[in-house]
Amino acid sequence: MIPPELPSQIQRMLDGELSAGELAALESELLENEEARELYRKLATLHSDLEVMHSGQSTLIKTNIVPFELVVAKQRKKIFKGAIYAAAAILMISLLIMQFTQIPEQPIASFRTTPAADFSLTHDMESGDAPVGQVLVVGSKLHLRKGTLESMFSSGVRAMIEAPCVLRVLADDRVAVDEGVAWFEVPEKAVGFTVETKELTVVDLGTAFGVDSSPEIGDDEVHVTRGAVEVTARIDGGKSETLREGDARQVTKIGELKAINIDPDHFTTSLPLNEGLSQGLVGHWDFENTVYYSRTEDTSGNGHTGITKGDADIVTDPERGKVLSLSGKGVVDIDSVKNIPNLLPLRGLTLAAWIKRTPSGQNKSYAYVTGLGLEGDNPIATLGISNGVVHGFIEGDGSSDQGRVTGDTPVKDGVWTHIAITFDRAENQAIAYVNGVAQASPTDISRIGDGELDWEFGTIGRTLGSSHRQYFGGLIDDVRIYDRPLTPDEVAKLAK
Repeated sequence: MIPPELPSQIQRMLDGELSAGELAALESELLENEEARELYRKLATLHSDLEVMHSGQSTLIKTNIVPFELVVAKQRKKIFKGAIYAAAAILMISLLIMQFTQIPEQPIASFRTTPAADFSLTHDMESGDAPVGQVLVVGSKLHLRKGTLESMFSSGVRAMIEAPCVLRVLADDRVAVDEGVAWFEVPEKAVGFTVETKELTVVDLGTAFGVDSSPEIGDDEVHVTRGAVEVTARIDGGKSETLREGDARQVTKIGELKAINIDPDHFTTSLPLNEGLSQGLVGHWDFENTVYYSRTEDTSGNGHTGITKGDADIVTDPERGKVLSLSGKGVVDIDSVKNIPNLLPLRGLTLAAWIKRTPSGQNKSYAYVTGLGLEGDNPIATLGISNGVVHGFIEGDGSSDQGRVTGDTPVKDGVWTHIAITFDRAENQAIAYVNGVAQASPTDISRIGDGELDWEFGTIGRTLGSSHRQYFGGLIDDVRIYDRPLTPDEVAKLAK
């Protein structure tokens, strides 16, 4: 059994607020109670994640051990000088952290698939727990039996895999295609990314290329569609050659590299357009996969985990299952995602969600459902309610040069309602939707300018910026963010 006061004691210890006596009591509980140690492990893991997140370090941590120096530093500073026993207790708890607290291997890539895809995912872990969700770590093996898969690496590498295919992650910058067809797009910062097949090793020199290691072709092939690669036959004494755009080679049984005609159409370079509502999905929070300490998973597979803060909770609704409940003082923070290669180009954007407002949510002119922002707490796009109707805006560079859009159909309290806003840079227009129906006339957004913006911070339940912190009161479900404007038919499908 876990004493009811234990979670608070652990949190206070992590924050450096325990007295020497309280610390000694916590030490005793952790030594004697396995359930207490498991709770400690979870809370210490979360604390470590947040320390890293707010320090500005990459979220792609290589270590499996929670850095206990961060955990006990405040405690040590506060009580070490006056109490030898307290110092000993700190040492003991530090050892407990090392013994009992490990965090999972952090993902180096996420992936998404076409709707009908069939795949299995396993992880050969040396230590720590296996990751949860559609993510890849060193030691992951992905077997795609049906469909198409797009993988996005933290380094910026993008891979397209066609079934049947087997892909293994060997290192942060090295994968093996044991079988099948795969295409890779490698940015300049990831030069050196390496792909192994049964018969070839391909080292990127800043390029886009495809490999085919299908059993039906016999000998492995590499096709360079842009840039250059260095390719080596893996047989003893095999040849090496630098290939450039337009070059293609097939390895022979004796390790020669035979020139063949390049076939760019042989490789899929983007998810098929008929994948529908998965195309361009940057983030998706349905609140069905909330794990310990109110961490809610991004089911798009892009790894944008949210953390509830303030008066926010995950509850079960009879109509929609698990949903986010907000009293008007809570929020879900989606923070520090700039290391994951998802851009929000100004060519297009869609924000959508199901909402059920409560009367208490009407006490402000604006109530924001979700928002995206830049470093410095600057909002760049929002979706919410203004004076009872759908409202949102997009800012080209975090400035006041905004494109605003407002609906004309009142959003009723106490009723589940689907709201959405699409921003289409090509057409220079924004459209608001209520229950899948377009509102009023499109709004001109030509003032927002050109260029691309990195999504660095996001929120659900309010938006960013000191003047835009109006909180939402009620229930929220199925929050979606796309890096393209959905069509009217697609928005209508979301609203069903």
